[in-house]
Amino acid sequence: MDIKITLEGLLSVIDSSKALTVNLYQQGLDEKVGDLLLISFGLPGYDCLDDFLLDDEVTKIVIKSVNAIDVTIDTSLNA
Repeated sequence: MDIKITLEGLLSVIDSSKALTVNLYQQGLDEKVGDLLLISFGLPGYDCLDDFLLDDEVTKIVIKSVNAIDVTIDTSLNA
């Protein structure tokens, strides 16, 4: 069973007492291209993102430090 998490679903449940930076990446089309950085933002500011990004499925989360995470989303349905 695959569990699918939307970007909005993930960001809405994160609770941190420290400022948290989110680096949002678009999933690469293949391994050679890699992931593309779309935007970096402070966690309270995620509600300023376009709705079509918030509806995208999260494919990877990397905790970079106590105040930064990398989130990769699948944007293939946004065309």
